Amino acid sequence: MKRSSYFISARSASADILASELVLAMNDQFPKVECLGIFGEWSGRTRSSPLGDLQTCLSLGLHDKAQMSEAAKTFYDQLIQELEKNLPQVAILVGYSFLHHELAGFFKAQNIPVVLYEITPVGAIKGIDFATVGQRLEIALGISPMGSDLVQKSGVPYYYIGSPHKDRVDRVIVEAPSLGLQPQLPIVSIFPGGRVEGFQATFPVFQQLAEKLSQDKGMQVVLSVADQLIEDSSIKFGNMTLKQLMEQGKTKKDGLRVMPGMHLELLSLSTLAITGCGAITMECGLFQVPVMPIYPSSMTQNGSRSLLNQTVGKAVVNEYGSDTPADQLLAVAKKLISAGPERDKMLKDLLDVKLSLQGFAAENAADYIGREIGQWKQGKRAAKGNKTA
Repeated sequence: MKRSSYFISARSASADILASELVLAMNDQFPKVECLGIFGEWSGRTRSSPLGDLQTCLSLGLHDKAQMSEAAKTFYDQLIQELEKNLPQVAILVGYSFLHHELAGFFKAQNIPVVLYEITPVGAIKGIDFATVGQRLEIALGISPMGSDLVQKSGVPYYYIGSPHKDRVDRVIVEAPSLGLQPQLPIVSIFPGGRVEGFQATFPVFQQLAEKLSQDKGMQVVLSVADQLIEDSSIKFGNMTLKQLMEQGKTKKDGLRVMPGMHLELLSLSTLAITGCGAITMECGLFQVPVMPIYPSSMTQNGSRSLLNQTVGKAVVNEYGSDTPADQLLAVAKKLISAGPERDKMLKDLLDVKLSLQGFAAENAADYIGREIGQWKQGKRAAKGNKTA
């Protein structure tokens, strides 16, 4: 008898962290069920069987139809061949994209239920025929109490499983000296993000803010970037690479510091965070850190751009385009750093967000997915409905 198995794939590097947490929860609840998938840095550390590499998918543009190349198509064809040899009982897609939409169609044709772990920013869904989404997904599990527009419009049964970011934030305990920072001075953390296209579009404004804020001797300014960007010599800060700037900062107690990784630990100590629009905005809310999300001005879409605002369904924090004048952003930043009505209001709004979210998302997701595996094995999977949690 074939061993029970499931397939998992994340849409981005940040979603890969959530995928790894879900795999670990599945391992705890269903130790005899094998995991197959496309793995990134985090999910690759779990006890699983790789069918592909997330970084390769990102490099080839598989998650964006507009970036698809012949090499990407070859990779996809080889992936399908491997899946045909190792058909799983359930497929789990952590975030949605063009690649995941195509995979969902393949699994649907094989009568394999597809579960969407719904954390996809609105601007990330490109080249997808939205009319067919509901036909390909069995259920969606999400971190928003009401579900995203994609899920609502497709009519996929939706279940709120809580916030995976809350589980992660609650585990962070760190003191400023352990990161080489001074506890008596406010810390302003700048997080440009790790996705290459977004980083290239917004990094100039992050750089301007870092330069201007670091001139104030009364605060500590830390630029936190992904490890792979630290090693990229083509990214310059003035006439220095990020790696050179990081090495220089290790011997100084003032001015700008560059720090790779450790973003949750740094964020937990921050007075203000200036960020991209992804998962870090959720973490700011849960840490009670005032936040200024900055998005590429070329991003054309209606509604909120930050994951925090999308999740709670309203504009909790203001969002700023990358073409906003640096002096205007600097004025907002200073008001949020210092005690006053602007900072007090944001802290109150973020507390409301924190209190509205529940934890144990990975465990809850594993429960739902386990039911799908059980129903598949017994040959009595339930028909689709329109339930929401």
